[in-house]
Amino acid sequence: MRVLIVSHGHPSFSKGGGELAAYHLYQGINTATGNEAWFVARAPEDLLHLGTPIAALNEREYLIAGNADLQHLTATIPLGEESDFSFMLQQIQPDVIHFHHYIFLGVEMIRAAKRICPKAAIVLTLHEYIAICMNNGLMVKSDGRLCHHYSPRECHLCFPKIPAEEFFLREQYIKSFFRLVNGFISPSSFLRDRYVAWGLNPDQIEVLENVSPDGGMVPLRQLHGRDLRTRFAYFGQINPFKGVDVILEAFALLSKKIRKQVTLDIFGSALSNQAGEFQEKIQALINRCGGRVRFHGPYEPEEMSRLMAEVDWVIMGSVWWENSPMVIQEAFKYGRPVIAPDIGGMAEKARTGHGGLNYRARDSISLANTIKRIVEQPDLFDQVQSTLPERSSAADITQRHLDLYQRIANEVVP
Repeated sequence: MRVLIVSHGHPSFSKGGGELAAYHLYQGINTATGNEAWFVARAPEDLLHLGTPIAALNEREYLIAGNADLQHLTATIPLGEESDFSFMLQQIQPDVIHFHHYIFLGVEMIRAAKRICPKAAIVLTLHEYIAICMNNGLMVKSDGRLCHHYSPRECHLCFPKIPAEEFFLREQYIKSFFRLVNGFISPSSFLRDRYVAWGLNPDQIEVLENVSPDGGMVPLRQLHGRDLRTRFAYFGQINPFKGVDVILEAFALLSKKIRKQVTLDIFGSALSNQAGEFQEKIQALINRCGGRVRFHGPYEPEEMSRLMAEVDWVIMGSVWWENSPMVIQEAFKYGRPVIAPDIGGMAEKARTGHGGLNYRARDSISLANTIKRIVEQPDLFDQVQSTLPERSSAADITQRHLDLYQRIANEVVP
């Protein structure tokens, strides 16, 4: 089977969870007997050749231009019969074209792929809610409240300069391209249910986890004297929606007695890209927590096993309905339990009895109480760690994708 994976970024230049998941799938397919995969990733123009929107990284990896905005999701490169995009697809002749996103690329690329390769099965992985929500696909209202369902009228309240009718037209426009998709993949049941409520056919959406590299549990750090398993760590980007401020507020709320027994290590990037007010808030909260909080800056995926070896719990603070955070997969892989908000795919992936503890999302008091409970109940770590779920191997998840491709391809009528 010949599979073309299309991603909104290449992990060599953009290390988000979606990009990494797409690339790991590409690698997995190429190691599966009897299959070949190609990887096409959107990249900024400074990484491309002059005079063409496509650049080759190697024989099976390409970069492609694109800057589709969130409102219209309109492709910004030629997609016609004589385009470089058309020529590339004609040369590859894939049996399956798997879009691992459409942001930056534009939804028109789906129709172009269907026209150029009418016999190919079109598959789309849904990562967040960009088709449903124009607020960065978060389903969070412009005033910060969680959004529980889509409606053009409510979208208009978030963006009052845009009429409700325009949101309805945006919905219909996107769905016109989604109707060309032969099968959807959702990494969580929660996200699948949101898209079903939006109008996608539930029979077309398969819940299937993203591919992540294999790896085994790293040994727990050695305890000395009265030391407790109370080293917490945050991994990921630092922005208003990841809730690092919620985590810091929780640590700041701890009594001096409890705070002396815990530490928080923050491994993250993008703080310097945020608004000055948010940066000042984060720094002020770190100062309030004293030496119990340490900010380490960005990290590379290759460092994860070493970093995990020095912590006991992985903690999340996201204030939106995250779908399938890679950090949960990584924590479980290395044998670390997760403290996660009680919403979205986070509560689905990490929960009581399933490798984690939950607290009320967006509530720093609830999180502080959870941390206090961990300190006061030293056996809780062992109890939660013993419930870590078994992980499917990268090869197994890749094979599930290939099986799904085959089922979908068998039903395609050009």
